[in-house]
Amino acid sequence: MVAITINSFIGEQPRIVPRRIPDSAAQSAVNTRLDDGALTPIRIAATESETSDTSIRTLFKLESTGQWFTWSSDVHAAPGPVADERLYFTGDGVPKMKVGGTDYTLAVERPASALTATATGSGTGIEYTRLYVYTYVTGFGEESEPNPVSNEITWQSGQTVTLSGFAAPTDTARNITKQRIYRSQTGRSGTYFYLIAERDVSTANFSDTVDVDDFQEALPSADFNTPAGSLEGLVPLPAGMMAAFTGRELHFCEPYQPHAWPEKYVLYTDYDIMAVRGVGSVLVVLTTGQPYIVLGASPAAMQMQKLEINAPCINKKAVVDLGYAVAFPSVEGLFIIDGSGAVSNATRNLFKREDWLTLDPATMVAAQLGGRYVAFYDYTDVGGMPHAGSLFIDTAGDGYLFRNATVTSACHFDIPSSRLYYVDRDTGNIMEVDAEDQPREELYWKSKEFVFPRPVSMAAIIIDADSTVSLEEQAAIVAENSQISTANAATIATGDIFGAIGDAQINRNRVNGDILTEFVADSFEQITATVYADGEVVGTISETNAMKRLKSERLARRWEVDVYCTVSIERIAMASSVDELKGLP
Repeated sequence: MVAITINSFIGEQPRIVPRRIPDSAAQSAVNTRLDDGALTPIRIAATESETSDTSIRTLFKLESTGQWFTWSSDVHAAPGPVADERLYFTGDGVPKMKVGGTDYTLAVERPASALTATATGSGTGIEYTRLYVYTYVTGFGEESEPNPVSNEITWQSGQTVTLSGFAAPTDTARNITKQRIYRSQTGRSGTYFYLIAERDVSTANFSDTVDVDDFQEALPSADFNTPAGSLEGLVPLPAGMMAAFTGRELHFCEPYQPHAWPEKYVLYTDYDIMAVRGVGSVLVVLTTGQPYIVLGASPAAMQMQKLEINAPCINKKAVVDLGYAVAFPSVEGLFIIDGSGAVSNATRNLFKREDWLTLDPATMVAAQLGGRYVAFYDYTDVGGMPHAGSLFIDTAGDGYLFRNATVTSACHFDIPSSRLYYVDRDTGNIMEVDAEDQPREELYWKSKEFVFPRPVSMAAIIIDADSTVSLEEQAAIVAENSQISTANAATIATGDIFGAIGDAQINRNRVNGDILTEFVADSFEQITATVYADGEVVGTISETNAMKRLKSERLARRWEVDVYCTVSIERIAMASSVDELKGLP
């Protein structure tokens, strides 16, 4: 019995020669989902939001408000551990916080000068030594570091201490509304500063008449250093922490205090840091040399471990949190580091080093969708030919990929909805990849080379498919064609559709084509399958769920089949006779 049966479908493994890839793998896979075992097309992208800004390089959706934020620079944004409406970000100048559409410098300035303390009046009893500091407090409840300590005075019961030298904050845009005044107090555990008063911001003197035992909480912000102005790569971590870096320095904020970045928590790497990502309770640190993992339940307890593998990160824009691991481009391929610190090359079966570098991974933009790494690339090869599109890379097991024509300079994976968005480079609109209820793209899939030890013939083929069209999908086709018609009319009105010979640069349009958009097929029953025997076409099929005869007299050792379609294909089977085909599972 001579037969070929493909009951499940996966993507490309381009590094492996066509005859050696698995039976369900492809020599070429374009616009395929490959997440249900069938050969199902992805759907056309849908417009999520119209921005008309083609300069966008960073895209972020704040889930608590549903608001989109964009930047023209490489920014890392993260919701903070306090107050849902706040968004913290680095990469747009100094670290900042966004609240209700207003940007605030993340650092809360400290009062610059020491207070002057003066004791007046007569006193009796025990003499106490006193020192004073004060802090600024914002309308968001953030407290600054204290000012330098005041002069030391001796105080007795009955005396009044007058504090002078209060200053108004210089950053009038930081929403600083209060001052908190602290006094030194000695107890069983030693001497420390404790709150004695809170008042509106003022330069007026303050009279300390607070009883010796009538103090409140201890000063919490003694070590609350402001964040370095050059911090970048901000990411959230468990237990109210956030991490960022500058150069070889890894910084952590005070838990639940994103405005405070104590210098005592700084860790150092051997190479410049490129990116940081959290995986569970582990922080993965990627550098221009070896990667690190950092573990700890608090900033003060963080322990750093260098991973003994030469895997430099070559592009911070293409570092992706896959949930269970971090993926990043290196010189040898796409590497994965999981929460245990295990490192693997996810593209070992996909690309040789030189083929990977040809894609120019140092300029890719990346995100994830359905656990797959999605890389958008745009490069010009050594022959001057431009290449642009996207790769959907499955990082599990032996790995495979499929391709799509989408290209962008900014993308965002929204975790709560598990949706991937990107910015259309031509319009600036925010688009959703593989949007629900949208019409399907036309997929292309080409099988492996099935090689037999001697020449054989294939007499019949059957392609089992599901071409069911939901009412929502039918409505989406009508809507999409209406939009295409409107857009094409506007293009035609400009007077040039670049359809004449020599009008457009090579590879801009199909041969004999133009820049007009094709209409979406009114039916999903669109399929063209071609069978090849030793590279020659021996049959073309345009129907599903029915056996079709091939040129049975053609003998060949190498057999292949490819498919263009908008239906979901569940099985492709060929056999040397109709009876044998009927008996295949």
